[in-house]
Amino acid sequence: MEALPQKLENGGSSSKFNPPKEANKRATSHRNLFIDDKDRPFTAEWQETRQNIMKSLRFYRELIVNRKLLDKLSQEHGNISDSKRNWGLKVHMRAAKVVENSEKYWVNTGKQIGPISGINVGDEFYWRGELIIVGLHRDFQRGIDYMKLVNGKTLATSIVDSGRYENVERVSSDTMVYCGEGENPNLSCGRKPKDQKLARGNLALKNSMDEKMPVRVIRRAFNDGVEYGCDYKFVYGGLYIVTEYWKEKGKFGTDVYKFLLRKCE
Repeated sequence: MEALPQKLENGGSSSKFNPPKEANKRATSHRNLFIDDKDRPFTAEWQETRQNIMKSLRFYRELIVNRKLLDKLSQEHGNISDSKRNWGLKVHMRAAKVVENSEKYWVNTGKQIGPISGINVGDEFYWRGELIIVGLHRDFQRGIDYMKLVNGKTLATSIVDSGRYENVERVSSDTMVYCGEGENPNLSCGRKPKDQKLARGNLALKNSMDEKMPVRVIRRAFNDGVEYGCDYKFVYGGLYIVTEYWKEKGKFGTDVYKFLLRKCE
């Protein structure tokens, strides 16, 4: 995110979409509830946050390639370092923890609903750890991130289209169908698949529909040329509203929840 390259390419399109009528739920219009970035002046505070985000990302990327520095700072923050943790996801989790524990690089702390200060639609990131430290999506592995309100209800904050499980169907450039979390509906993974439940992230998406609250959408895309040792990138697609959800039978005959999302005007 050195220059925070812009513009997310439109996904594939489909000329027609007809979800099953049974078990179909619908939300009311959500127009004018949130102001789009182009209609909201960027304040000095927003610009300062953006600069801090860029500093945080540079620090994170330095830790990824400089393992000695990562080990040193991990030990200072009380994280045990050994050779078994110096690979793959563990490295990124440790690096993100070091960044979050460093006050001068700590931005957009905690989970929140809606736009993130200092972030524009179309901004690009490398690795899931970068989504965490800037506050876009604060879960390393789950595709649906959510938060619990004081009344105990959960609302979705963001979803990531990782492209791994064919969990997204493109309907148009500003409409998508997201497959719920749970047992992978497309791959058996060597074990008997199970029904998805209306719980955790799935329930949070349903609650966001009921409460008419927006969800941030991040898409994974191929990177033109390997940068920072990464051949893919995550692109922030903006705010979407869950307008419908339903349950259907997946590839292996198990229950799968699907959610129709439309981009906020």
